[in-house]
Amino acid sequence: MMLDKDCHHDCNQNQCPFAQDTRNPNRYVCLKCGVEREINKYSSGFGSFLLLLLGLFISFQLLVNYEKQDNLQKQQQSLNNSTNKAIIQLEN
Repeated sequence: MMLDKDCHHDCNQNQCPFAQDTRNPNRYVCLKCGVEREINKYSSGFGSFLLLLLGLFISFQLLVNYEKQDNLQKQQQSLNNSTNKAIIQLEN
């Protein structure tokens, strides 16, 4: 991947000698071609934390819905079983 179209060095093989900016520790500049990179663009883990919370919320909702469906099926089965027993008793 060539980082700069005018670069005639071996930067296309990720061999840039990056140097850290003394005023901004997250900024690195290639000494050959001048390409800048921000190493720690997302220094706070707040976005990851929100993503984790969202994942936990979705998992919880899926679990609750599964339990509701399971309970509903059990109620329907018990209702069907009691109806079948009543019909059998009436036939006898």
